Amino acid sequence: MPSLRRYAEKDWPQFLQLDLETAMDALGESTEDERRKLRERWPQRLATQGFTPQRFAVPAAQLLVLEAEQGAYLGHLWLTETVDASGKRILEVTTMGIVREARGQKLGRLLMQRAEAEARERGIEDIELSVAGNNRRARDLYRDLGYETVRRTMRKRLR
Repeated sequence: MPSLRRYAEKDWPQFLQLDLETAMDALGESTEDERRKLRERWPQRLATQGFTPQRFAVPAAQLLVLEAEQGAYLGHLWLTETVDASGKRILEVTTMGIVREARGQKLGRLLMQRAEAEARERGIEDIELSVAGNNRRARDLYRDLGYETVRRTMRKRLR
């Protein structure tokens, strides 16, 4: 049975690889140059938020790692508490990912159930997340768990 634990420095390579993979998937159709730039800039982007290989110090956030019984990295769940424009507390799923080899085993559902339990423990009534339009599998999971689309961002690539 997989278990959840807090992020540790040893998790950086696996976290970075999976988070970067997720970000690249969200790019959709992209050039090799765009993917290269994303790979180069991603660690700095995380660092500006307070996350370096040595330390996860993002304000009002926690990062949980999903681990197999044998200790293999299966995925992660990054939660951040925010406040919306009306002052209501929101728990944001900043990022959630499952390694490709472990997908289809209901581990994403397990992570989202953990996010919901965390929100309840904190007395937070709403959870928000963003999902790439091309990520049908994730959209289906969230919809199945009762999440609704409340806004949509559209983009047109001009080349």
